[in-house]
Amino acid sequence: MNNLFTYFLFFIFLAATVAGWSWPYIAKLMPVYVAAIPGLILVVAQLARDAFGKAPAAETGGGSIDMDEVYTAQLESKVEVRRTLLFFAWFIGGALGIWLLGIVIALPVLVLLYTLIEGKESWTTSLVITACTFLLIWGLFEYMLETRWPAGLLFGY
Repeated sequence: MNNLFTYFLFFIFLAATVAGWSWPYIAKLMPVYVAAIPGLILVVAQLARDAFGKAPAAETGGGSIDMDEVYTAQLESKVEVRRTLLFFAWFIGGALGIWLLGIVIALPVLVLLYTLIEGKESWTTSLVITACTFLLIWGLFEYMLETRWPAGLLFGY
């Protein structure tokens, strides 16, 4: 009964793989090769782990389940509110940037600013991460998959 959700996911990923297998290559690239097959592999690995893995300590008479280290942190409410507002400020700033500049420009700029300001990374690290973000957005989607992202409001829809 513990594996019911895992079995459910197994049948979902299996059905998605079988249903999409006869599709043309470009149609099945993302749903089958990127989602369904890796999901199926991970679910099978989880089922194997459940079947052949180490039994929890409660089942072996240890009294409790062997888990990772537990850490609970209590933050002041001012810190929680500040972090929440900061998260939404970055989120809204990113959304506004995408709306005004377009995703190809705004997302790398957002990554650059975030790594510099919040991550306190060096310029070199920030620029490398930004370049990788740009290459992923432009290189993968626009160049290889020929998906054109809409231009931002400032560059005309």
